[in-house]
Amino acid sequence: MKKDKTPKKDNSTGIAVFDQNSIYSKIFHNNPTPHTLAKKSDRSLVDVNEAWEKFTGYKKGEVLGYAVEDLNLICLSEANSIRAFLADQEILKSYELEVNKKNGEITYGLATFQLVNLGGEDFVQSSILDISKLKHTENQLQVSKNFSESLLDSMHEGLIVLNADLTCIRVNKAYLEMTGYKESEIVGTKQPFPHWPPEHYQTFRKYVSLGLKGIFNRSQLTFKKANGDRFEAAVASAKITNNENETIGYVSTLVDISERIKYQNELQERSIQMVRKKDAILQLVNLVGKDFDTILKNITSITSRTLNVARVSIWKFNEDESQIHCIKAFHLDSNSFVNNEILNAEDYPSYFKALYKNKTIKINNAISDEITKDLAEDYLPKYNISSMLDVFITGIDKPFGVICFEHTGEPRKWTASEEQFATTVAGLVSLAIENNKRKKIQKELIEINEKLSLANTDLKNLKKELEQQNVYLREEINLVFNYEEMVYGSAAFSQVLTDVEKVAETDATVLLFGESGTGKELIARAIHNISERNTKPLIKVNCAAIPKELIESELFGHKKGSFTGAFSDKEGKFKLADGGTLFLDEVGELPLEMQPKLLRAIQEHEIEPIGSSKVEKVNLRIVAATNRNLDEEVKKKNFREDLYFRLNVFPIDIPPLRKRPEDIPILIEHFVDKFCRKYNKEIKFISQETKQALYNYKWPGNVRELENLIERSVILTNSETLFVPGFKSSEKEAPISSATLTLDDVQRMHIVQILKQCNWKIDGSQGAAKILDIKPSTLRDRMKKLGIKKP
Repeated sequence: MKKDKTPKKDNSTGIAVFDQNSIYSKIFHNNPTPHTLAKKSDRSLVDVNEAWEKFTGYKKGEVLGYAVEDLNLICLSEANSIRAFLADQEILKSYELEVNKKNGEITYGLATFQLVNLGGEDFVQSSILDISKLKHTENQLQVSKNFSESLLDSMHEGLIVLNADLTCIRVNKAYLEMTGYKESEIVGTKQPFPHWPPEHYQTFRKYVSLGLKGIFNRSQLTFKKANGDRFEAAVASAKITNNENETIGYVSTLVDISERIKYQNELQERSIQMVRKKDAILQLVNLVGKDFDTILKNITSITSRTLNVARVSIWKFNEDESQIHCIKAFHLDSNSFVNNEILNAEDYPSYFKALYKNKTIKINNAISDEITKDLAEDYLPKYNISSMLDVFITGIDKPFGVICFEHTGEPRKWTASEEQFATTVAGLVSLAIENNKRKKIQKELIEINEKLSLANTDLKNLKKELEQQNVYLREEINLVFNYEEMVYGSAAFSQVLTDVEKVAETDATVLLFGESGTGKELIARAIHNISERNTKPLIKVNCAAIPKELIESELFGHKKGSFTGAFSDKEGKFKLADGGTLFLDEVGELPLEMQPKLLRAIQEHEIEPIGSSKVEKVNLRIVAATNRNLDEEVKKKNFREDLYFRLNVFPIDIPPLRKRPEDIPILIEHFVDKFCRKYNKEIKFISQETKQALYNYKWPGNVRELENLIERSVILTNSETLFVPGFKSSEKEAPISSATLTLDDVQRMHIVQILKQCNWKIDGSQGAAKILDIKPSTLRDRMKKLGIKKP
């Protein structure tokens, strides 16, 4: 009766379970013997090699996802046997199968099954040796004469044949190449055979004894090569019988699996290293908040042992960043701390230049590398350092220093995983620095509050007077208005502050949109300072600066013992901002998996620290900021739509500087005055040409770019006239003033604004001359005089 060719598909879907470029993948796919790989849990096929496709006639896409025993490739009784083996057995086993090819042809194969572990999951690897010729001719042939010489020597698996008294009578070419012995050294011998390692005689004899009892199966054994080397091999054995079912010999196949075992060992070692690094990070996270010196000691000692690095050191820049001073260094061999090294930037220019440029320096051979060639003269030999992995440490408002992982002995090739670990540790040092400064500030605030409480009555009176003065100033000052450190004179920015005043007195969530450098943090601080929450803290969280592994603990806190290394309770930023305002900067960078937890905290006004079963209520106001287009991010599924709607209660769009050019003269005057006081300079003038060039510049970096340019200009200027590098200058000068604009400035600004509205069209009914109510020729003369040119 013809079998039903429609296979029964299980609920699994075939997928690739290992890296296609791995050693295991290459061995699997390049093997000339038909191989399959199936999940042990539900026995569904996840991969087959090309040899299997050719052997059965089926393509990979036709069988992936089906349970191997349910495919109509094999007969029912054999399928039930395989099913029972996969469910109950933990040893290797072989089966002779009747195989139904896709074209209807029936053939035979010797199938072997082996349990393997890939990526932490158990799989069953099977291979099929085509024994159809052997099956069809076994009644006519005796022992080794039964096998075709060409068939045996064409096999890639090693093959050895024994007669009934266990004398070797045949080995194939692959067997000889695998072991390195000559045919004469094996054929004619009895056990123990030359390729049996003496230390494993008992294992081999036990394996053979099982075969004599008819329990031959597949196993993994250690073999000895002719040169004495050992290698691991998968062995499958079967007995050979005559027409009367009498045993007349035995056949075994041999597959070298040394590379596969090596790959599995590498995976296991990599997994162990990942667990160690995770435990180290969790342990270090719980140190944030403790004494700063204790934190540095633990960071250097723990990371040194985790990466097995001889020396881990933390260095700090001096004020002008011309040198770095080693403030903590742990030596693994002596289990001691040795500090006080100092490196000057002028002595090691290559190293310092690379450090500032790349932020991370990964040197496998420090003695010969160009970056560390200066260090190789004195510093590296002092500690026998051969390889370096250095990561920049950011401070609160300027670079703090660098953390160095220094390897001794033979040069070491740093991995990407080790580099990522080092970067995470550098981030933890930055958090410790921020926390240490915050603790100092909190201590100072407590002392200040104690002093302020003694003069509470005077402060109330002063507050009342200041409120009256503030009302007066708001009525009188229209052009230049310093609001929460913000200097402006434009209607566009004035509207932003009008929105700020409206929303500040409420508890509504505010979402600030704006390019980098437009002052989003200043706006957030303004909202907090003029709200009723201004007596409580404004807590800032930069969502882009915190590693994704730490973001939940940073926001919601954790309890002692909640995970490895959690030695004490830690309050999150939500709890610290209770009663005040929480500023979520760069909220568009928040990891997707963290967004539902943030949404719940904002909606329910409650948090649940890691490791705690108790829900804590919090009363705070959320101000978020981003330079991304969250509408587009929502469409791309990079940002949750419900969180976006929850944050976008009161959006404020902060215009870039190029859209409020009338603020540029005011800001120039403000920054010149600021940096003249800082650098003890007296600068009173600026050339008209430079002033016009600054006004016409697009300022992609916005106010921050302008501030940095003016600071650099003040430093470079040695006279009373401001020198701005990169901008034209002339002898025609004007006082630096933002409070008043010249008539030419006003005309220039107005004409440029109208020209932009008209797309720089001058003539015609829709031209700028018509709107300005002047002749086109007059407008062109005026533009030439004022230096107005189409960009």
